[in-house]
Amino acid sequence: MNNLLAPMAFAVAVSFSGMAPAQDFVPQPTASEALAAQQQVASEPYQQKATVEYVPAEQQIRDYMEAQGWPEGWDANKKRLFVLSQEQFDSEDPSYDDSFIIKRSQFATLATMSAKAQMVEYMRTTMSAVDMLVAPGTDVHAELNGRHIKAEKKLTAQKKQLVKILAELDQAEASKLSGTTWEDRAEATWDGVIKRLDDSYDAAAIEESKRQKYEKVKQRYEEASAELERIESEAQKLAGEVKLESTSMVETLAQAPILGASVLVQAESWNADRDVYEVATLLVWSPKLEAAAKAVVTGEPTALKPKDGMSVQAWLKAQEASTMVGPRQFVDKTGERWFIGAYAMPVEGSSSLVRKNRKLAETMAQKEMAVAVFADIETQKQAAIAMQTRSSELGEKDSTDVATSFSEATRQAVEGRNINGMSKLFSSTIVHPISQQDMYVVAYGVSASSASEALAIEYSSFDSAAVANRHNNLKSAQAANNQEKLNRSKSEVAMPSVSQQPSNSVAASVPLKTAKKVQGTTASKTLMNAPVISDDDF
Repeated sequence: MNNLLAPMAFAVAVSFSGMAPAQDFVPQPTASEALAAQQQVASEPYQQKATVEYVPAEQQIRDYMEAQGWPEGWDANKKRLFVLSQEQFDSEDPSYDDSFIIKRSQFATLATMSAKAQMVEYMRTTMSAVDMLVAPGTDVHAELNGRHIKAEKKLTAQKKQLVKILAELDQAEASKLSGTTWEDRAEATWDGVIKRLDDSYDAAAIEESKRQKYEKVKQRYEEASAELERIESEAQKLAGEVKLESTSMVETLAQAPILGASVLVQAESWNADRDVYEVATLLVWSPKLEAAAKAVVTGEPTALKPKDGMSVQAWLKAQEASTMVGPRQFVDKTGERWFIGAYAMPVEGSSSLVRKNRKLAETMAQKEMAVAVFADIETQKQAAIAMQTRSSELGEKDSTDVATSFSEATRQAVEGRNINGMSKLFSSTIVHPISQQDMYVVAYGVSASSASEALAIEYSSFDSAAVANRHNNLKSAQAANNQEKLNRSKSEVAMPSVSQQPSNSVAASVPLKTAKKVQGTTASKTLMNAPVISDDDF
């Protein structure tokens, strides 16, 4: 057990935080295979489970996918595309991070956008890539190393001969030099041996043959020693020289519009040991979902068979709102398919700050809803890996260093799109389970029928306004005519006529109701204006 997180926001968001984006969220025998995933996870409201052991957000979703039998990537059998994306940020402790709620909302958006980018890359990716290897024409260092080994062997052989010659003069001293480590003795030791032998051969009457043998060994020893010094000097100059360079570079570009992609599962986790907060999302796309989004864009309602289930508002209330960020989909009990966008912002602090954050959340939720229906996606990535091998000291291993580089620019945009039928479907202030901070969660939605009805309302509203303008113009013309008659009457000659007494009329007085001041039981006060109006009037 790594970390006890109490509570931990396990955000498998199908019928909960992730707000399963499906076309059908209730069982249906004739349901499309492309929407089977959403049907499997949305029949019942999600209940948050107590988590006693830390599980990374990404792993939570992988475990859930395995349990459901959903593959990552393209599902050729059921014609749908699953993409899992993960983002993370450093968080020492979410409970006292003032900007935590904003961070996790934004990183959830990044995870969703990254998943959409992978979907676009699946459609088409333009790629440029190259692998390069550069090595020197001649390995001088290897040649020197061979010469060095040869000179060392020659020097070692002469040392052995010196020990044999010394043994003829002083066996005890020769024994000190013998053994497994005698070859590693310092050069000063061997210089001392040569000096001792020189003195002995000069002072005693030694056979000429032995003297010549000694002189030959001595000469070879000095030559080998000098050769080693020259080789080591050359090797020192070459130490650190580049022997091998390898570079791999790749650049990709993918851009396309995408309609109907939506979050199926969303998870969150906080690793207290590593101080890392992780957000992961599972997106799904299918031709059926694309057709549904297209119907919203065109405002053409699609006929769906009514089925047992919930209204979209009731369904949203049944979800785990603590992990509700990004695009969702839901089919209600009437068969109406809703595209939903959700967002969350903190609501702690002054009234003005809370108001600003609530408006931010609502605006961002509208944006999430819009990009759930339609978004232009463009992603460009550049990656490079460089490896370099350099020579070391003679007889030592080469050293290899590696450097990496990665850059990315991903963009999703909705520009100049007319959106009809968008409305707020859910809002609530809740406590985030991990950080224990208050946050405002809001969801906006649109459906093909609501878009069609909004277009009709828009037409009716403008038509009614046009009629009202025409009547207003007519009344203005009548008023001008009346004013002209009045002005003309001022210059007319008055003619005597029979006076008529004006009829007296008394206006019926309508008693006015006076508001009664009611003293509340607390210092809090509320005001409400509820006009009396027939339900048939609107």
